[in-house]
Amino acid sequence: MNTQTEQPEENAPDVVPSEPAHKGPVTIAATNPSPEEMKSLIENIKVNHNFAVDVKAVKFNFKRQKDKDTGIETIREAVELAVPFPSVEGILAILEAGGTQLDLLQDAVEAVIVAVARDIIAEDTAINASNFPIDKITWEAIANMPKAQRRGGGIPKEVWEGFGQDYIEVMPEATGKSVEQITNASKILVGKLSNVRTNEPVLELLVTQLAIYADNSPNIEEYKECVEFLLNKADTFLNVSPEELLSAL
Repeated sequence: MNTQTEQPEENAPDVVPSEPAHKGPVTIAATNPSPEEMKSLIENIKVNHNFAVDVKAVKFNFKRQKDKDTGIETIREAVELAVPFPSVEGILAILEAGGTQLDLLQDAVEAVIVAVARDIIAEDTAINASNFPIDKITWEAIANMPKAQRRGGGIPKEVWEGFGQDYIEVMPEATGKSVEQITNASKILVGKLSNVRTNEPVLELLVTQLAIYADNSPNIEEYKECVEFLLNKADTFLNVSPEELLSAL
């Protein structure tokens, strides 16, 4: 009986670990309704609910995820739902019902006002309780703001952080600028332009850069609200008259 163990051949090739079959982020597909199916869903919700609602198609976007162990990135496609919102009649019914329904409605109103107030405070470190511009957080004043601007304070912190990181990943190749330059710009953008509100050349440059970012980022849908907010904010700053600026100081 031969018990001699086989020895590896001297010229046998080294075993090379196989590379992952995929490169780049893995897309997690979403099954969304066709326009006709969405229309049917909306109509059915209106019929079957016992309270007055306006039903709208809402798209939910997701952040890109990265597995810490494998390094594999995944992107979940946006999911579109038919979402019922209280109509004018529904809101009147909530007011009449009172109780927890009214409490929730008031919480929602307060959240909008607090978000805008926080945004105003973040722009100016000199603002305090004695000089805060109360007229800017009335319901009428907020309603007349551009949508992106009044939503800006409500964009979650992690979305702003994700936008800043995506900007850094996209823009060096798109503009030819250094990572350091792009990182500096990203910090200003994530800071909602508060540090450059009176610097017209910088604001104009950042507006141009945002347009380039929007054209080149594969994740623009995820961060569209950040871009819209910043463009509206820049437009506001660029159109402030000297008199308005003086009155704010």
